[in-house]
Amino acid sequence: MSRAKYEIRGTDKHGSGAYGASRGSRTHKGVDLITLKDEMIGSFCCGVVTKIGYPYNPIKHPNKGHFRYVQVTDVDGIAVRSFYLNPLVEVGDLVEVGSIIGQSQDLLEVYEGMTQHIHVEIKKQGEFLNPVEYLRNKQFIN
Repeated sequence: MSRAKYEIRGTDKHGSGAYGASRGSRTHKGVDLITLKDEMIGSFCCGVVTKIGYPYNPIKHPNKGHFRYVQVTDVDGIAVRSFYLNPLVEVGDLVEVGSIIGQSQDLLEVYEGMTQHIHVEIKKQGEFLNPVEYLRNKQFIN
């Protein structure tokens, strides 16, 4: 099992970890949860691992192309993506809330001065949802 509560990353020299924060010409479509490097990360929902991917193209972005994410989809079709972790599951695995899905990666090797975190996005029917209410209802954040 992973830890129960996370704190949302505030503002550091790389910006804010809040949902909807400005990212220049775009907005932050998830929320950043403070972690430790190499921390075991549990699933935020009960479901099936539907995707393991790379947020950055490893060829176009060699310095950050090793970062990974794991997507778990629940029975209602809500897809929860946890970014910046080394996957410890495979596509097709069934997971429970809190089941370990990965280990947090070291963001500081690429982003000096950034608060160590994972990034969590939630999508339903292709639309991004604010993860704060979802994570609060599941008691992962206050």
